[in-house]
Order: sequence, then structure tokens, then C-alpha cells
Amino acid sequence: MTQSQEISKAQQPGASAADWALLILLVSLGGSAFAMIRVAVETIPPIVVTVGRLWVGALVMIVVMKHAGRRFPDFFVRGKASVTVSQEWRWIIAIAAVAYFAPFFIFPWAQQHIESGLAGVYMAFMPIWTVMLAYFFASESLGVKKIVGFILGLIGVLILMGPEILGDIENSALGAQIAVLIATLCYAGGAVMTRRAPYVRPRAFAAGTLFCAAIMSTPALFFVELDPSTWSLGGLINVVALGLGPTGAAGIIIIIIIQRAGAGFMALANYLVPLWAVAIGAALFNERLETSVFIALPIILLGVAISQRQGRSTATSEAATASTGEMAPVAVDADQYES
Repeated sequence: MTQSQEISKAQQPGASAADWALLILLVSLGGSAFAMIRVAVETIPPIVVTVGRLWVGALVMIVVMKHAGRRFPDFFVRGKASVTVSQEWRWIIAIAAVAYFAPFFIFPWAQQHIESGLAGVYMAFMPIWTVMLAYFFASESLGVKKIVGFILGLIGVLILMGPEILGDIENSALGAQIAVLIATLCYAGGAVMTRRAPYVRPRAFAAGTLFCAAIMSTPALFFVELDPSTWSLGGLINVVALGLGPTGAAGIIIIIIIQRAGAGFMALANYLVPLWAVAIGAALFNERLETSVFIALPIILLGVAISQRQGRSTATSEAATASTGEMAPVAVDADQYES
């Protein structure tokens, strides 16, 4: 299938039952990540959880990349007087640090102090961060709708944090919430960086960023006491599941959905992942979130809807990198699909 055919197909309105099934699978993987992390960190140090899921996810994406006949871009380029790291790899390494390394360490630590559902709710703010960062660092316009969307999202976050934000800053739960909010900022930063990066085929990009993040995270194991005898089988299974599902397989599904139904359709995950995270937390762990969560979530999602309401082509381009979160960010330009 040619590139023009792919673009035409991605922009066609409507979605088939298979597309909806893929979206539901993507949402279930992304929304379940927080529950998996909660189980894993009960017996396994957060650092081990992060390193483990990154290596599993990296291996999955490398296998997928090789199976598709893709390869990494050249790491070194030869100049007139020296050999340097290629521009593609400089961007891949930077995005790996921002979109994987930092937030993947933050979430396991934070979820020792807050419910998995609440962590998922905070992910809803990520697309709003993306809009604001794109204005400052990607020269994208900031109209009234985007400003209103950001304000609504911010109001929702303040409701989530509650009055504690005005005084009890040493509260561990509040600190964890602030950390998760920073993690969503990292995800948004990775999305904006992905837009500005030179084009790399999606499978190679996803495999490269995961591989780099896994390498970056590994030295952290030297700073934690490792006692595998205390790790439960359930915890280990969830670490592997995190790598196979939200970190690895989700990246593949994102590519498929965008190629089949378009990036705008895939962006629906922004609204559904937080809801799934809350539902899973309630079903598996009997989490009973405070009323403020159910007031804040609709406000944040309304902010997302308003901030992303714009022209068709622009919306499609933005959605291609906005729906990442706990799912693997994939560099898919709406105008550059691979067959």
C-alpha cells in the first residue's frame, strides 16, 4: 500500500468493529498499567519494576521491528573531520529520557502512596500539557479553546489535590500526586519532542526509545537492595505483563489503529484510559476514591475535549503523538505512514 493510500485510509470517517475492538484493547492495556504497578510494588522495589518492564518492552519491540523488516537508523555519521552520533539517535535518546526514563520511575514510587485509579485519573491531564508545551516549544498556535481547556484541566487537578495543596505539602500522598502530575508533563514533553524529531519509522522509533530507556535505567539497580527471595510470583508476573502489554504491545496497537482508522480515532484513548483505571482499581482493590475525583475527572476530560477541538488535519496530527501516557509513545506522523 502506498503512502498516499495510507493517508487516505487514515483520514476516512468512521471506524469498523475491528477498529473499536483494537481501541478497547489499547485502553484496557493502558488503563490496567496502574493496577499492574500497584501489585508489582507490593513486593518488588519500584526501581526493579521500572527496569524490568523497560527491558521486556524493548525486547518485544525489537522483535517486532525485525519481523517487519525494519532496522535502526545509523548510530554514527561521518563528518568532514569527525564521527558523531546521528541526529535521529540524539532525538531518540532525548525522548527516551523524557518520555520513558523519568515517568517510568515516578509512577511505581508514587503508587506506593496513592491509589491506582487516582494515578490513572491524573493521566487525563497529559494531552492538556501537550497543548501548552507545543505552544512554547513547537510554535503551535494557542487559541481561546486551548486556553479554556488548560484552565479547566488545571481546575480539575486542583480539585483532585484538595485543600492540602495550600498547606500540607509534606503529606506523602500529596507529594505522590505532584510527582504523577510531573510524570504526565514528561509524557507531554516526549510527545512534543516526537513531533519535532526527524522522521524515523514507527517500529524502529519505538524499539529505539525503549532500548535506550532500558539502558539508562539499568544502573539504578546498583542503588537498591536486591533480594529476589522477597519478590512474589504475582509481582514478577505483573512486571513482565507491564513490559509485554502497556510498554510493548500497546505501541504496536497504536500503529495499527492510526493506520486503520486515523490518529483522531486513536485519541479517544485519552478519555477512556482514566475511566478504565478507576474501574479496575475499584474492581480489583476495592478502591473507593473520594468524591472530588469524580468531580475533577469530567472537568479535566472536558478541558481535553475543548483544547483538542480544532481543524481536521491539525487535530489528526496532534492526536498522533498525544495519546501516549502509560502506553508506549510511538513516533507516528499523520502524514507519514509505513506500510
